[in-house]
Amino acid sequence: MKIKFISLYFKKRLFFIFSCIFLNICLLVFSNNQCYIKKKGQSKFFKTSTKGIKKTASSSFKVRDLNKYVDQNIGIGVGKCSFGVSLPFGSIRPCPHTPKAAGTGYSATEKITGFTLVNSGMVNKYVNLLISPQTGLDCWDKTNSESTNHDSGKANEICRPDYYSVDLTKFGIKTEFTSAHYSSIFRFTYPETKNGEASMIIYPSHALWAKSTYSTVNYDPVKNRLIGYIDITDGWYFSKTGKIYYAIQFNKPLTGFGMFDNNEKKLYDRLTSVSGSAVGCYLQFNTSANEKIYLKAAVSTKSIANAQKFMDQEIPGWDFEKVRSEARDAWNKALSSILIDDENISEKERTFFYTALYHSLISPKDRTGDCPWDYSGSYYDDEFCVWDTFRSEFPFLTLIKEGVVRDNINSYCEIFKHFGYAPDAFLCGEGDMVQGGDNVDVIVADAFVKGVPGIDWTSAYHLLKGHATVSGRTPYYRENDRGWVPYNTIHKMAYATASKTLEFAYNDFCASEVAGGLGFIKDKNRFFQRSTLWTNLWNPEIRSEGFNGFIESKDSSGSWVLLDPKTNPKGSFSLHFYEGNSWTYSYYVPHQMGKLIGLMGGDSIFTRRLENYLTNRLEISNEPCFLTPFLFNYVSRPDLTSFYVRKTAENFTTGSYPGDDDSGAMSTWFMFSRMGFFPVAGQNVYLINGPRYKKVTIQMENGKKIIINGTNASAQNLYVQSLTLNGKTLNHNWFKHSDIK
Repeated sequence: MKIKFISLYFKKRLFFIFSCIFLNICLLVFSNNQCYIKKKGQSKFFKTSTKGIKKTASSSFKVRDLNKYVDQNIGIGVGKCSFGVSLPFGSIRPCPHTPKAAGTGYSATEKITGFTLVNSGMVNKYVNLLISPQTGLDCWDKTNSESTNHDSGKANEICRPDYYSVDLTKFGIKTEFTSAHYSSIFRFTYPETKNGEASMIIYPSHALWAKSTYSTVNYDPVKNRLIGYIDITDGWYFSKTGKIYYAIQFNKPLTGFGMFDNNEKKLYDRLTSVSGSAVGCYLQFNTSANEKIYLKAAVSTKSIANAQKFMDQEIPGWDFEKVRSEARDAWNKALSSILIDDENISEKERTFFYTALYHSLISPKDRTGDCPWDYSGSYYDDEFCVWDTFRSEFPFLTLIKEGVVRDNINSYCEIFKHFGYAPDAFLCGEGDMVQGGDNVDVIVADAFVKGVPGIDWTSAYHLLKGHATVSGRTPYYRENDRGWVPYNTIHKMAYATASKTLEFAYNDFCASEVAGGLGFIKDKNRFFQRSTLWTNLWNPEIRSEGFNGFIESKDSSGSWVLLDPKTNPKGSFSLHFYEGNSWTYSYYVPHQMGKLIGLMGGDSIFTRRLENYLTNRLEISNEPCFLTPFLFNYVSRPDLTSFYVRKTAENFTTGSYPGDDDSGAMSTWFMFSRMGFFPVAGQNVYLINGPRYKKVTIQMENGKKIIINGTNASAQNLYVQSLTLNGKTLNHNWFKHSDIK
C-alpha cells in the first residue's frame, strides 16, 4: 500500500532558533502484514534524514486495563460533566443526585438525595426518575433545590466507568450500581430492619432543580414490577415535550406499598397506579443485617414494552457482577482505542487524558431500535449539542469509532425525513434550540471527505440541500442567495446574526464539497459562491487594539451596527454573536483563510494580531475559538501554533476543564492538542502542532493503527524539528486524513 504525503517546511526564524527542540512524530499505519512509518515534521530550522519504510507483523487490537485512569471528579464542576455509570454511548445512565447542584444534578460536596436513572450525560436536562433507599419512609421532594428529609451524608464513594458505590450514612445503606446498554442493576446492602422499616421510594416526577414533571406509575404486586412514563418538559430552552418510558423490577417481597403525591403531600396505601405532575411509589420490606436487595431498571424513548424487553433481555437475572464485568470489559476496550506509551508523564497527566477520552464516549446516546416513531435503522438521541461537537468530537470519533459517525449521520438523515430539519440539539426524540448554524452539515461533510463507509449519501445530500435551500439557514440568508443575515430579521432564540452568517457560510461550503463529490456541479457552484458572501459583514473601518477590520452586523437596509469588537451585549442571546464577540468570530472562516488573512493585512499583520488575541483573551472556555490557536499554520508559523496550543492546554487542570465539556467537545480538543494535530472539521486536513507524548497509538475501528512517535517530546519540548509520514519527509505543517486512513 502506498500513501501519499504532504510535506512540512517551516520558515527559519532566527529569533526562535535557540528555543527550538528536536521532535519527531512517526505515524505507523498497519495494513496486512506491513506497517508504514510516517514521520512528521521538518521544523523551522533543522532538517533530519528520512527513515525508510519499516515492515513489522500486523497486530490485533490491544486492550489494557484503563478504567483505573478515569476520575469522574474531573470536570463535574466547571466542566459540568455527568457523574454516573453507562456503557459507551449507552441509553441509560444512573447518577447520584444532590439537591442544590445546578446543571448536572450532582455536587461532590453535598448530601445525596437519591439516584436518578434518566440523565443526559451533560448539563441542563433530565435528572428524572429518582430512587431513594431508606430506613423509615420519607417521600417528600422539595422544590427550588431545597434539601429533603431523606438527604443522606455519604462515605466511601467510588465512581468508575463500570461501577458506582457509596455508603448512605444516615440510613446505613450501601448502594452500588452498574449498567448495560438500556438497563441498569442496583445492589443495596441494608442493616437489620423490622416492621417494614426498610423502604424504597421511586419518584419518576423528580427533575432537574426539583421541578416536578408529569408521570405515571403502575405497580404489579404479583410481578413486583413498576412501569410508566415521564413527560420530559424541563431543562434546556425550548424544552419540547418528549416521553421516557421505564420498567423497574424489585427482587424483595414486600410488607407494604403505595403511591404518593408530592404536591398534596398525601400517601395512598396499597394503591397500584397513579398519575400526575409530582407522583411516585413507595415500597416497604424487612431486612436482615447486611442483606443485599436488588433492583433493575430500563428506559426507552419508544414504549413501556421496549423498556420491559430491554430489562428482561439485558439483565435476565440478578447477577450484578456479570453486568459489572461486561461493563468493565466494554470500557477497557473503548479506552484502549488510544494507547499512551511514555514513562515520563505523570499519573495525573495519564488520568486526565483517559478521563477526557471517557467523556468523549458518553454522548450522544445510541438508541437504535428504540426510535419513538416507526423506524428501525441507526438512531441516536441526546445530541447535546452539535454546535459543540462538530468541531472536535465527531472528527475524533472518525479516527477511533468510525461506525458511530456513520450511524449518527444515518440517524440525522432519518430525523431530517421525519421533521424536515436535523437540529443542533435533539433530546428525547424532539428538536430543541439551534444555537448557531446548521452544523449537522459540517459533520456530514467531514465524513464525506474522509470516506466514512456505510452512509446513505443520497439521503445525506437530501439533508444538506434541504438545509441549504428550504429548512436551514434563515429565510433572509437564503433569499436570492443573499448570503448574510440582517440582525433585525429573526426572532430571539435565533439571534446572533453575525456569527450565524459565518457559520452558515461554512455550512454552504460543506454542502458545496459534498455536492461536487456527488456530481451536482450546479449546486456545488451555487453553494460555494454563497459561502463567500460573509465578506458583506466585514467592516474594514472598525479598529480595535491597533488592528483594522472586523465582522460586524448590518440591518436589512445594509446599515452597520457598530459594536466594540471586544464586547457582546446580552451574552448568548446577543443580536450579533453567540457566546463570543467579534474578536472571537472574526477568525472563523475555515474555508477561506487566504481571503481572511488578506483582509486582515497579510501574513505578518495576521500573525501579530493572532498573537495579540491569544495572549490577551483566548476564550478556550467555549467552542468558537477551538481552531484559533492552530491558525498560525496558515502563515507558515507552526512554531507559534505549538507554543499557543501548549499554552492554551494549561487551562485544563488536574481538577477541571476551562468550560463546559459539552458532550466531549472540550475533552477531544485536549486530546488532539496532546497528540500533535487538530482537524479542520469538514475538510480532509489536520493541522500539526508539537505533541506532548513520546508515543501514542490510535487503534482505528477499521483494524489499522496510527502510531505517533514524538521523539524527545516532553513538557518542555514542544517545537517540531522534522517530520516524516510513512518514511517520507513532510514539508507542510498539515496532512490529510486520506494519508492515514
